[in-house]
Amino acid sequence: MSKYYGEFLILLLIYLITCNDASPCIFTRYIYSNGLKQQLQVESWGSDSIRIRLSPDVIIQNPDYQALLPEQPIFNEEVCHQPDSNTFIHGNIKFNISDDNEKWLIQRQSDGLILIETQSITFLPYKYPLSIYSPIYSLYSLSLMYNHIPDGYLYGLGEHHYGENLTLAYHNFHLPFVFSSTAPTNGDITIPWYIHTSAFGFLWNQPGYGSFDVQNDKEIMWTANATHQLDIWITTIPKEENLSSLFYPILMKNYVDVIGHPNPLPKFASGFWQSKNRYRSQNEFLDVAKGYYDRQIPVSIIVIDWFHWTKLGEWKFNSTCWPDIPQMINQLKSYGMNLMVSVWPHVEKDSENFFFMNTTDLLTHDANGNVLPSTTDNLYISDQFNPITRQFIWDKVKRNYYDYGIKIYWLDADEPEGGRPGLQWWYGRHDEEIAMVWAREHQRTFWDGLKDQNENEIIMLSRQAWIGSHRINAAVWSGDIDSSWEELLKQIKVAQNVALSGIYWWTTDIGGYRYADLDDNQFQELILRWFQFGAFCPLFRLHGERYPPFPNNECGFSGGHNEVWLFKYSEQIINIIRLRESLRDYIEYHLNISNQNGTPILRPMFYDFNDDLECYQSEDQYMFGTDYLVAPIYTYQATSRSVYLPKIDQYNSVWQHYYTKIFYQGGQRYNISTTLNDFPLFQKIQSIWNC
Repeated sequence: MSKYYGEFLILLLIYLITCNDASPCIFTRYIYSNGLKQQLQVESWGSDSIRIRLSPDVIIQNPDYQALLPEQPIFNEEVCHQPDSNTFIHGNIKFNISDDNEKWLIQRQSDGLILIETQSITFLPYKYPLSIYSPIYSLYSLSLMYNHIPDGYLYGLGEHHYGENLTLAYHNFHLPFVFSSTAPTNGDITIPWYIHTSAFGFLWNQPGYGSFDVQNDKEIMWTANATHQLDIWITTIPKEENLSSLFYPILMKNYVDVIGHPNPLPKFASGFWQSKNRYRSQNEFLDVAKGYYDRQIPVSIIVIDWFHWTKLGEWKFNSTCWPDIPQMINQLKSYGMNLMVSVWPHVEKDSENFFFMNTTDLLTHDANGNVLPSTTDNLYISDQFNPITRQFIWDKVKRNYYDYGIKIYWLDADEPEGGRPGLQWWYGRHDEEIAMVWAREHQRTFWDGLKDQNENEIIMLSRQAWIGSHRINAAVWSGDIDSSWEELLKQIKVAQNVALSGIYWWTTDIGGYRYADLDDNQFQELILRWFQFGAFCPLFRLHGERYPPFPNNECGFSGGHNEVWLFKYSEQIINIIRLRESLRDYIEYHLNISNQNGTPILRPMFYDFNDDLECYQSEDQYMFGTDYLVAPIYTYQATSRSVYLPKIDQYNSVWQHYYTKIFYQGGQRYNISTTLNDFPLFQKIQSIWNC
């Protein structure tokens, strides 16, 4: 623990220096709440934004594993002032604490609107589990309760598709921060940030287990099971803007300014990705690649899924089924395809690396310092908080994948799957404190390794993420979802909250993953409609487990076919792939806009038309960049669907149906006919024609 003590002294010194700074952009004082003396620090943190920290102990100025960037954003100090001992103002946001120290008000200066009023902030002693480890800092169980004063709804919070009557806005919603507790299909990602329709955003800067609750659209409660301090960030719009302005882009720009901007998407990643569960041999895999090439169906990335390896934790191909990797890579290059391979973070007890990883503390431990098995017998989880673990795994990946020219990694099962919440210690820290960041540390393994090789075009695909994963080029897919019409509708809504959470590279398993029967006419139509949705997601990826499966052979199991020319509606699907191919420049352009200002390419319609109330109700359609409105078909044998087209303010602009070329005026709802050859896709264009 000596190195942690040294870190604590450094943090204490930083605190003392900061608190003696006479800058008007930081407000510090001691308060007493329920008889407990607490240190309060309110600070300008970006445009029209403040960061609030509170602790019964010294404030940690730069917590490890936080959501916010460690560097304070640049801002104009002249807009910061303290009119009295209870008030701090930065730009258009005002913090005020009551005379009895019990309540805080967060207010917008321009319209006087009180955004948040706290009800209670409670620190309770945290009983650290009996173990050989000790906490670095004093820890508390923390709860924060407050009310939204203005009416409105909140969006964001990550990726959540469970429960009944799923709506885009979160009404009476409980979200526990424990992996897989709410996600039986491994499709749940918690991002502790939301954006509110009254033009403000809120970030909970805590890396450990806890929860979020909203009741009646107004009553909010956050909890942290084990933390040293309250740490939150709140942002709003500048004084010159109002609720009729396009304020969502402003809030997302403020957000990425403090958590980090996403990087530009590698050019090879914007096309079609081919995958299935699973290609089990080199010959089988190359036959599929050749099938696409011979039919001139464009494929950007083709994927080798799980169990291509010898054992989990060896991170290498099974040479019996994959005998000539250089030849395979060369053949894919001749087809113009990039290869992605599945990599898991687990280690089997009888794998060649287990003994070394166990004896050098590279695996997850229990309270007694012994290696802790996952929920699957003889399977262990690597300790990705340990930099030596990350380097060890990368060395194996480099030798067995990268050195052959494989540079794209699918980080599957990285919640981590099979984790044991409350029993795990990582790098001497209890999972209660830091567990939400495990996946981001796992992703760092590949980011750091690839950057060390001077790679610049990096993308990895992950089943889990946290704030900051986007900075290290971790894309996300929505997990092992069902193949059903109900799930397709959920994914249309999930995608929009994902976008408002700051996850910019996102996709689904086109057709869904589970329970897909190739002999079922409903599934054959479903996968066509899912392709129409998938082509208008940031990433465009086919994957799934198809039935009936192929008979097992010497290389194991394989699901049924998942190649597009073998589906019932193959002609329509191939046309969709070619449509996506024609849009790649448009997609890359808009993802570069995300890099600049945080605006996602896929977003709810109210993002672009926030003063149109109908856009808030039309949750089953969305914008794809500035020019396309997408209204996917999500019911079997549909011949039409209702579509709302917002009014366009630009002079002479109208909506044009992409397939029929018919013009439509905005500000109205239409019943749009559809066949299996088309769907309601509209393009914003300028026209001189009378609509």
